[in-house]
Amino acid sequence: MEAKVVLDISSVVWDENNFNSNPSSYYILKSEIFLFIQAFKKCSNLKFVARKELLNNIMNLFPYKICNEHKMYDFQKLVLHFLSTKRNASYTNINNSSVYSIPNICYSYFSTDLQTEICYLITEIHSSADNYIFCTFRTCWQNNSDLQTNNGNPKTHQTVVHEEAKPTIQDYYLNNIRNVFEHSEKHDSNKGKRKENNEWIYPLSCYDEREKDTTIPQQLLDIAKQYEDEYYCYDTKNRTFVCFKRHKDNKYHGYDEDIKNVPRKIREEFHK
Repeated sequence: MEAKVVLDISSVVWDENNFNSNPSSYYILKSEIFLFIQAFKKCSNLKFVARKELLNNIMNLFPYKICNEHKMYDFQKLVLHFLSTKRNASYTNINNSSVYSIPNICYSYFSTDLQTEICYLITEIHSSADNYIFCTFRTCWQNNSDLQTNNGNPKTHQTVVHEEAKPTIQDYYLNNIRNVFEHSEKHDSNKGKRKENNEWIYPLSCYDEREKDTTIPQQLLDIAKQYEDEYYCYDTKNRTFVCFKRHKDNKYHGYDEDIKNVPRKIREEFHK
């Protein structure tokens, strides 16, 4: 299941005066951001919410001078690579001036253009039907409450605060959002392909119902491609496509799918 992540922009656009007065806190922040990026990389269904104009502003205001002077080359390389990810979700430039955040995430040291982009972002997460996850860091986030947006009708956004030895966005995703494989006996591999009530029933070759080990089907589900309400993946060992269907909440069962029933878009993505 796809999830959308909003990043606390103050973590990558720094206040130079604040850095000069308290540089040690930024070394801690650097470690916290490493945690986030490493966790983000491990969850392929996470999307980073940022339109092109916001990304351009961040890259223009990134603390290159500080990184060079303090030899934070690893931090600079990792963050810039993350900002260039293709796993981002865009949105329109609608700015509702009546929408604001609690606490305020649009800081006065941001440029006018960046402040405008943050306002677009705040409007988006407040008005969208999607549930966004706000990712921040203990160095930046001095309270224990979730981010709120408000225009008279408050909306609370799940907030993940990254710090050493604490849950990351990866933990939150795996425990709360990830699609989870749950086998259906209807597709036991030992029952084979058969017809029941004029419907063809296919087995799930990658799952051994005797061992009850869900590792392989879960791995396939984790990298499966979505098409409408279903997910598809190609099982190279058994040389078959696997279709996953949701039967409850975030629980999915799977079965081998005849290639002629696999959507063309999915076949092309797997070069089949």
